[in-house]
Amino acid sequence: MSTQQFRRIAVLGAGTMGHGISQIAAQAGYNVSMRDISEEILQKAMGNIASNLDRSVQRGRLSQEEMKNCLSRIKATVDLEEAVSGADIVIEAVPERLDLKIRILRDVEKLTPSSTTLATNTSSLSVDELSHSLSRPNQFIGMHFFNPPAIMRLVEVVPAPHTLTSVTTGAVEFCKKIGKTPVLVKKDSPGFIVNRVLVPYLNEAARTLDRGEAKMNEIDSAIQFKAKFPMGPFLLMDYIGIDIIADVLGVFEQKLGPHYKASTSIWNLRSQGKLGRKTNQGFYNYAEGPPKLAEADGTGFDPKNLLAHMVNEASKLVDDDIADESGIDTAMKLGANLPEGPFEIAKRVGTNNIISSLKELSAKHGEGYALSKHLSKA
Repeated sequence: MSTQQFRRIAVLGAGTMGHGISQIAAQAGYNVSMRDISEEILQKAMGNIASNLDRSVQRGRLSQEEMKNCLSRIKATVDLEEAVSGADIVIEAVPERLDLKIRILRDVEKLTPSSTTLATNTSSLSVDELSHSLSRPNQFIGMHFFNPPAIMRLVEVVPAPHTLTSVTTGAVEFCKKIGKTPVLVKKDSPGFIVNRVLVPYLNEAARTLDRGEAKMNEIDSAIQFKAKFPMGPFLLMDYIGIDIIADVLGVFEQKLGPHYKASTSIWNLRSQGKLGRKTNQGFYNYAEGPPKLAEADGTGFDPKNLLAHMVNEASKLVDDDIADESGIDTAMKLGANLPEGPFEIAKRVGTNNIISSLKELSAKHGEGYALSKHLSKA
């Protein structure tokens, strides 16, 4: 079966993700129709794109002529039919509401030929569930870009059960042509790869705090200076937003089991409206700026159990044939800015040490820490 060829792109939604996807597609030479519900939103989006491109010009990464040509390739419109007419792929990037996405995708199906690929940029909804609402599920695929799309290299490509191989291959090739690194998520699963591995690790850090096994600054410092992560888990949760972390864990608990329930400290902060940097208070108080961590703060905390938990969660994805080791490592490095992927960590630390840590956690805290099948075979 031949690969689906994409020449003309339509992006539905002109928010942060939508205008970012439109920009990178136009920079790669594609003609793009960007649609939203008001001229005001579209004008703001075009202004943001122009500002982003201008920064590249100022840094010598783009010429004025290239910027002008890029902007000329983006057509902003409030008319859905005009936006999708002639498009080879329509990328939906509207707010994360299942009813809204289904309604828009169904409208697009009525306005496009059967050969048009429909893609969703969802980060939290089920690609499978969305596909079941469509009359052309074989032409539907998930393409999860990361924020901001102009900078983040990863795209998680998620076929639905009936997605044609040609559509999947076409989506992968399209990502490469716009300068992104696609990682195939073999089948839909909550959190895909990055959120599924990252968020339980963050939750485990909060559980470690709740159990009184270490203080926040000890954990964050050890992860930053010993594990060489860009920031510790509590700073990262504050940066992402406590409400977002709690919501993701709520979905995981519902679909994956009770071990994914948000820790007490996460729920307490959520209920108190202390959501992190955006409210100036989360795990840390940001009234006077972000906390300054010293390497000495983490000397007494060994991050092995947190790293082991991350490796085990990644291994569960292999168990369920959602992704392979290489894809998971690539996704975590590009999507979570980690210096190493989980399986690279396991090789460096020693798989036997990872297994030993998990057995210790399981003995202390129950079967939620049981070894994945993939690790059991190691």
